Amino acid sequence: MNPSPTLRSTIVWMGFTLCLGGLRIAAHAAPSPDDPSVELASLRVLEGYQVNLFASETLGVVKPIQIRFDARGRLWVAGSTVYPQIEPGQLANDKIVILEDLDGDGTADASSVFAEGLMIPTGLELGDGGLYVGQGNELLHLRDTDGDGKADERRVVLRGFGTGDAHQTINSFTWSPGGALFMCQGLHAFSRVETPWGIETLTQAGVWRLFPRRLRLDPFLDQAMGPQNPFGVVFDHWGQPIVVAGNGEGIYFLTPGMTRSHDRVAMKSLWSTGRKFGGGDFVENTLWPQEAQGELITGSYLNNTVSRFRITEEGAGFKVEDLPALITSTHTSFRIVDARFGPDGALYLCDWYNSIIGHYQASFRHPDRDKTHGRIWRVTPKGRAALPRPELALRSNRDLLAMLRSPERWNRQLAKRVLADRPASAVMSALTEWLSDSRTDTSDRTLELVEALGVCESQEQVNENLLKRVLESPEPRARAYATGTVGRWGDRLRDPIALLKRSAGDEHPRVRLEAVIAASRLDRPEALEIALSVVNRPIDPFIEYALTQTVRVLKPYWRDPLLTGKLHIPDNSKQVEWLVKTDRTPDTLQFVVARLRADGLSAESREGLLGVIADAGGADELALLLDPDSCRVSGTVDPAMRGRTLGFLLLAERLRAMRPSGDLGLQVARLLQDSNVLVQAQALRLAGAWKVSAMRQQVASIAIECQPTYLLQQAAVESLGLYRNPGSRTQLEKIAADCPTVALSAIEALTSIDLNSGAAAAARYLSVATSTTESSLVFGTLLARQGGAAALEIAFADKKISKAIAEAGLQLMGASGRRPEGLARLLGRAAGVKALAHPFSPKELTSLAEEVRSSGVATRGERLYQRPDLNCAACHAIRGTGGSVGPDLGALGTSQTVEFIIGAILEPQKEVKEGFTAIQISMKDGEEYQGYLVRETADTVAIRDTLLQREVVLRRNSIQERKKLGSVMPSGLVDGLGREEFRDLVSFLSGLGRQK
Repeated sequence: MNPSPTLRSTIVWMGFTLCLGGLRIAAHAAPSPDDPSVELASLRVLEGYQVNLFASETLGVVKPIQIRFDARGRLWVAGSTVYPQIEPGQLANDKIVILEDLDGDGTADASSVFAEGLMIPTGLELGDGGLYVGQGNELLHLRDTDGDGKADERRVVLRGFGTGDAHQTINSFTWSPGGALFMCQGLHAFSRVETPWGIETLTQAGVWRLFPRRLRLDPFLDQAMGPQNPFGVVFDHWGQPIVVAGNGEGIYFLTPGMTRSHDRVAMKSLWSTGRKFGGGDFVENTLWPQEAQGELITGSYLNNTVSRFRITEEGAGFKVEDLPALITSTHTSFRIVDARFGPDGALYLCDWYNSIIGHYQASFRHPDRDKTHGRIWRVTPKGRAALPRPELALRSNRDLLAMLRSPERWNRQLAKRVLADRPASAVMSALTEWLSDSRTDTSDRTLELVEALGVCESQEQVNENLLKRVLESPEPRARAYATGTVGRWGDRLRDPIALLKRSAGDEHPRVRLEAVIAASRLDRPEALEIALSVVNRPIDPFIEYALTQTVRVLKPYWRDPLLTGKLHIPDNSKQVEWLVKTDRTPDTLQFVVARLRADGLSAESREGLLGVIADAGGADELALLLDPDSCRVSGTVDPAMRGRTLGFLLLAERLRAMRPSGDLGLQVARLLQDSNVLVQAQALRLAGAWKVSAMRQQVASIAIECQPTYLLQQAAVESLGLYRNPGSRTQLEKIAADCPTVALSAIEALTSIDLNSGAAAAARYLSVATSTTESSLVFGTLLARQGGAAALEIAFADKKISKAIAEAGLQLMGASGRRPEGLARLLGRAAGVKALAHPFSPKELTSLAEEVRSSGVATRGERLYQRPDLNCAACHAIRGTGGSVGPDLGALGTSQTVEFIIGAILEPQKEVKEGFTAIQISMKDGEEYQGYLVRETADTVAIRDTLLQREVVLRRNSIQERKKLGSVMPSGLVDGLGREEFRDLVSFLSGLGRQK
């Protein structure tokens, strides 16, 4: 059929109308959830600021990890679509993209690919005529040699960096004020890097410092002494390094940890509430308002937030104030992993853009892992014009040096970077002329001189005149920086010791801190004298940490001179005490003995030195602790000190199996005749610890009488347990039954001799107990023994236990992580606990998760979280408030799905948070400890026991077995909850960290 012309016109008209209608419908359709406009609309920006999109995937910004500006004002972006793991058969093609804002309107107009074919580049920094890139186990340097804007030369600078986890490889590159390249490394990286100076190692998390011209590589915070995932180093106005942590451990001051120590001593953070940070920069430009100057801005990627902090002076270090966020978002893919100010004064934010950020909580092949998007956001104060962009790359050396007085942080940093890349002879000639001119200038040039010192460091050109000038500055923070330079130049200065002497006695603690760190870099014995001299002034935790590590680092240089009398340690009890307490070896014990025999020691110093002998002394040195004259202060023996000193001998026996020389039976008999009851009590304990057979009957008599002083009876009961004599069992059983004042001690002692007898006594006690506090102690005694829980379960077979006492036992199990199934079921029945029906099938899990989302009541769940029987708050913190046994849950809802949270509660061993893998240590005497490793030496292992809630030091040769436990959170914690209660609890947890 052929339609008529009129009909044809009608059809054409109708089609055209339908087409227009389609266009109208499309124009009003909702944008894709991945459209940048959707994300931008979700941003809640601090009053007075605004955000615009600088670049997105349309300009090649895909999965950006780190950003850096070059001297031309171009933004370089490292991105990875390969992360978290390359797929079988996949060719890695991650890229470095250069973005340019050609017309200065705050939006990128052009992009180009500088390098491709990379695999998960986690760090980049411009310098030395090219680009440094961290990739896997390699530090690369890429160059464009033909000027076409693409890297055509790829050089491996160093290799051997750890690759245990894709996001923990060397990352977050940044230049120090003195031209050293800083790099971070995470918890599962084990690096062994060959350099011209030897092999450098960094085990687990830490920070690297590289001097590129010399290829001198320094490892700091080895074995995760600081944050377990450092992910950004930022230098403040005066060159002090601040580290932000990517694993919820907050913000750290790096300087105290900048010794080359491999002895693990944990360093505390300045601030921590569980938020995870990536990258950062300080506000220091004239575009931003005055009240914002000095703020640290960092991406809190777990919380979909950009955080602000005020960092202020506190002693040798800093304190941190958490400020209202710069940006918050309800968009769960808003993940800021780096933040840098640009030449125009704007803040540029690197948005990785991904709803999934976990590397093991979700499958590496999870379909929801975004592989195609990425954003760079630009933040500016409202109503202010952007700063003019300087063309630093084209400036003369003289002009660049003039930039060192600029109020714009970016100008100073990039001017120094350009100077660092230019020939040293020309730069130093211009610097000499510039310094000469500056002497006639009456303005304050303190910061300029510090920056000039950084220019010399970047060129590896030692300038002692400039160094001394800054060391004599009236500004203590300038003196502190110059003192650090003494350490960095120590192998090339004429007399670094003389320069450090003044700094070590400086009135400002920051200068003294830097003197200690600088001393750690000098390979000569006199450096120890410099370091120890700081104890003549007040010591805060920052100096204390640095001094502890410095003493250990310098030992190869001071040990022999000390033993041969060639090292001069002033007659200062504080310095001696610091040396021996830190060293803790026989090498320094002769100093302790000499000081103890001298007059004039304070009671505190005397007791401290006696404690050092207990820690490290041999049999002859330990004999001093039995001598009452060792506790003589101002001509009088201090009885309280003597009692504590005798306690040191008990520790020496337990930790080192070390006893004093001489007739111990005679010594104990004499102590028992002392007029002071504290000394008598310790004598009774020592009799058992040293197995003095001649005194056992006397000890038993005191224990059984139930009449003497309580302190003496308790000590005697403990002593019977220490004897570990089969004959003591009957006596302790009688005491546990007949002497209520010492029943708890008797049960503990009995358990150490005969587990079944101890369990039987414990069951009898618990079956009639009314005190939940004392009952918890009894439960703890059995839980701390191998097989103790099973023995107690059997002992309860013919006994009843009250609901309150059963609940106390369950609560202790939950808080300590020790929840043996058999005993838990028995106590659960007594407490009336009905188990939650699980495990769930995948279908049931999905149904429960939907129920949580649709019907869960978070306010009721929060009340459940706080319930003592669940122990959630006792083990976990929320934004810094709560326990420290498990990880902070403050951002749980932004990082984990509802399904994952349900599974983690019901099956806590399935996924264990990094840094929270507990260990179990079983001792040869039947004791058992569970908790987190604190430190290890050749002779001891220290863990923080979750049952005892304190640090326990264990002798290696007394350990029967050591094994990893995974999480200390036991299964069954929510067995007492009904389905609705469990749903509400998960609803509360899954909302933590989410923007409301």
